[in-house]
Amino acid sequence: MKTQRVAPLSASPQPRRPARGLTVAGSARFVVVLILAAVMFLPVYVSFVGAFTTNGSFARDGLFPNPFDATLENFKAAATTIPLAQQYLVSVGVVTLQTTAQLVTGALAAYALVFPQWRGRNIAFALVIITLAVPGESIVIPNYELVSSLGFRNTILGVVLPYLAAGYPIFLLRQAFAAVPRETWEAAKLDGAGDLRTLFAIILPSCRPQVTNATIWSALAAWNGFFWPLLITDSARARTIQVGISQLAASESTSPAVVFAGAVLVVIPTMLLVVFAQRFLVNGLARGVLR
Repeated sequence: MKTQRVAPLSASPQPRRPARGLTVAGSARFVVVLILAAVMFLPVYVSFVGAFTTNGSFARDGLFPNPFDATLENFKAAATTIPLAQQYLVSVGVVTLQTTAQLVTGALAAYALVFPQWRGRNIAFALVIITLAVPGESIVIPNYELVSSLGFRNTILGVVLPYLAAGYPIFLLRQAFAAVPRETWEAAKLDGAGDLRTLFAIILPSCRPQVTNATIWSALAAWNGFFWPLLITDSARARTIQVGISQLAASESTSPAVVFAGAVLVVIPTMLLVVFAQRFLVNGLARGVLR
């Protein structure tokens, strides 16, 4: 009995190596990104170096000082020159109140713009979009007159009052709610859930990355506010940390190292906020692209 010879299986085709041009292009993009990151990080690095060294050490050693020359005297000088602790508390209060108010009003407005059917809904959304194009400086005088007439000048409530609602959180949450299946809302209504329960127990948890993005945007806007807190407050103890650092820089008796220390104290909270919320930021951006 003759045995048939079985032809050997052909080897699987080897994957093609990436073209050399793609490798060069990828390396060029990496170098460009690295340079841009270094340029963006350089002011932060200079601020930290200047904050922990004396003026003489910073002028002598430049960007690479001796670690043994580090000192905390600049932070102590900044705290004694301006009421730093009080201004920090004011800024935290402003961020907490303003961010919470913008999230609540933004979620309520976005819910009304997406799920209930009512005449004029598209017109209302168009008005929200229009507010994004209105410069904040153009409404400063009406806001100042309103807050002053209510007796809220030189108070935290006066700083927060004109910003209890904002167009961008409404727009962001409206886009997120629009991606939620309408069947989810209808099922909640059939189960007897009210609008507030549906919003806070079902809709918002399903849009957590977008809610986090809106929270970060509102918090950073509140923390970095400068012109309005400067205008509506009179005493140094009622002003935010941003206004206090600007006055610290304007003082003739303040050294550059002390100004650097104040700038570091302002930057640290925003850096921590972005670092801890980075995962939610990436998820929110990815969902926005995929949808």
